[in-house]
Amino acid sequence: MADAPKPKITISLKPCDGDVFEVSWAIRKQMQTIQSFVEDDSFVATTTVIPLPNVISFQLTKIIDYLNYHRNGKAVADDGKESLKKFDQGFLKELDQDQLKELLLAANHVKVKDVLDFVCQTVADLIQDKSVKFVRNFFGGRG
Repeated sequence: MADAPKPKITISLKPCDGDVFEVSWAIRKQMQTIQSFVEDDSFVATTTVIPLPNVISFQLTKIIDYLNYHRNGKAVADDGKESLKKFDQGFLKELDQDQLKELLLAANHVKVKDVLDFVCQTVADLIQDKSVKFVRNFFGGRG
């Protein structure tokens, strides 16, 4: 008799704007902030909802999309690196500067190194060779 399939365990995350997201254990492992909740003895995967007061649903969706596509450094699609490159090029394209900065802060809050590194590199590329005034304005300083 074949073994019964193991149930998929998910973690519930609740950004500040109220939506609840179910994420897999594989995604959870890449979010260091969430990892600290899970390691707590009082954590129960089926009933605990982890609040993310500094993250909105849009940002969490982007982070989860990135992690799902990259899955431990491997593209879901068969063509590997080319698929990753194409995905990465389009991933942040539709974001304005404020959304990009907010995503950077959200990735930092949940401590997702891969997303944080990717967004930081995008911001670095954006401000490269720009004036001091542009960089100050970008980061909300006085021009």
